[in-house]
Amino acid sequence: MLLQILAISVFLIGVFILIVYWKLVRPGKHIYNVLRDQGIPCEPFVPFLGQLPQLYQYQKQNKIMEFHEELNQKHGSIFMFSLGLYPRLVIQDADLISHILGRTYAQNYYKPADLIFRLKPLIGLHNLLISNGNEHERARKMLNPGFHFENLRSMVSIMTDQTTKTIDRLLESWGKPVNLQKELSLLTLTIIASSAFGENFETIANAREIVSEAFIAALDAIVNRTLLLIDQIPLFSRLPFWGKDIVDRGCEKALNFVERIIADRKQGRTKHRCERADILDLLLQAVDNHGKHFTDEEIKQEAMVFVLAGHQSTGDLMAWIMYVLMTNSSVFNDCLEEVDRILPNGTIPTYEMLNDLNVCESVIYETLRLYPPIPFFVRQCIREHVINGSNQNLYIPLSATVLINTYLVHRQAKYWPRPLEFDYTRWMRDPNTGLRPKLAHPYCYLPFASGPRNCIGQNFALLEAKVILAMFIQRCNFELEPKNQNIVLDIRITMRSKFGLFSKITRRQQ
Repeated sequence: MLLQILAISVFLIGVFILIVYWKLVRPGKHIYNVLRDQGIPCEPFVPFLGQLPQLYQYQKQNKIMEFHEELNQKHGSIFMFSLGLYPRLVIQDADLISHILGRTYAQNYYKPADLIFRLKPLIGLHNLLISNGNEHERARKMLNPGFHFENLRSMVSIMTDQTTKTIDRLLESWGKPVNLQKELSLLTLTIIASSAFGENFETIANAREIVSEAFIAALDAIVNRTLLLIDQIPLFSRLPFWGKDIVDRGCEKALNFVERIIADRKQGRTKHRCERADILDLLLQAVDNHGKHFTDEEIKQEAMVFVLAGHQSTGDLMAWIMYVLMTNSSVFNDCLEEVDRILPNGTIPTYEMLNDLNVCESVIYETLRLYPPIPFFVRQCIREHVINGSNQNLYIPLSATVLINTYLVHRQAKYWPRPLEFDYTRWMRDPNTGLRPKLAHPYCYLPFASGPRNCIGQNFALLEAKVILAMFIQRCNFELEPKNQNIVLDIRITMRSKFGLFSKITRRQQ
């Protein structure tokens, strides 16, 4: 009897191990083998863990990007490593990237299942950020009109008004150090939320703190759970440990806030603040080719993504721009000369005036090159195909996930002369044609991705960045706080300084 029980136990354990291997290990190992057999350099295949232990150690030392840089130096622009159960094929060659993101082949790739699984609690499934296929294409067509230049023009007054309020408040600090990264994040949150939701955003008590702090806390918890493999094991992901309460609480606060905003607009208690329809109007009124509107759930989730993703990336961009200005006096002086010429005597910028800020615009583009707020893009292959590159052919197997490291692509010498040097003049528009210099390759510059899944809000973000930059330069002196300043890269989907950016803000004497 004992031998029978032992035999059954061994059999069941064997079956369990086989199921685990077949479901969790074998898919990644198959992709690993297919790519390795093509000569792709690969980090060692370690079941369940991959290179997560090394990545975790780098993160603890605040050197997460150095992990990617060292792999790039070791293997070149194409290689493979694994995040736990999920292999990543890293591609940093612009020719090959064009076959991943470009319109011709984009239908072969979706947002990865593991990314969707991790972000689902925070933003849901039905939104532009993580939806795929026909659902994404439908939503994109419905939302595109909201970012027409006439709509953007009408939002400039919101941008200038909110920037004025922030500058007035910061100038009251009388030169005491402020965390400029946090202040700029709150400013971009207020701008996008006011542009999206209208007049009642600022009337809700603690609105900015509810959205920004709840979102950031939940996002931090999601990243930490990923590094601890929690969200890669379905059973573990449901247990009330390892920050799940932070994720749940943050999601609940943010969603309740957005639901209240939408209900107020539907019941006529609020209206838009710009001259034309705002983003919430668009979400409520948009119809697809079959005359169908967004559902209530789609409206809520799309609104969440616009506000949360939009403000975070632009806020981080502005912090890096200010860091550049405070560490490069010649760049600051060039911006100052242009702003004083185009916007004399404290002139509030208009849409037309902003178009004349060639230097400021170029500084924004160069900052996006060296400090892209979104340093990684990931795509999962849903239709196997062969990429015919200029140097090699590459077979991408079904379910392989491609990672594009824009931070490193933007710093490659074959695409950029003096790649590590901040040189905004490489973006200056020709005074006769109004055109910027041609890129070395159409897919070597990807701050907003490219192709049919490029960032729908990129023109809004660029316009907003130009307004904030011009008005801060116009009214303020700012200098880097020398004490306890520690600028290290921290990646929580967006790339920011982990410990903030502390600066002294004083009134500029004109």
